[in-house]
Amino acid sequence: MAGGESSEEAHTAIVEAIRKRALLQFNYKGHIRIVAPYCFGVSTRGEDVLRAVQVRGSSASNGMGFGKLWTVTDIAEPRVLDEGFTPDDPHYNPDDSAMTHIYCRVERSRRQASA
Repeated sequence: MAGGESSEEAHTAIVEAIRKRALLQFNYKGHIRIVAPYCFGVSTRGEDVLRAVQVRGSSASNGMGFGKLWTVTDIAEPRVLDEGFTPDDPHYNPDDSAMTHIYCRVERSRRQASA
């Protein structure tokens, strides 16, 4: 699904999940993903993207446990889960260099910033 209502629905769910520090579930290219969302903004290509760590679900690459960029127009059926997460990815950078503009992000705690 691309553009229109599905993108607006994804935007709303992403922002809510980041603000609540809640896991986010969505269908991405035929796979159900459950991710910890960290940063939402505009990529250097001008596309809305989500930086998130996949924690469960399926993946064509089996890549889990590290931050990946997800193109928002490819996110379908987004749902904020009633399950929170602790933003403890040691590689997370709130000033994500893959984004030219950031809409919403998890702020690093002082403990993370000093680590």
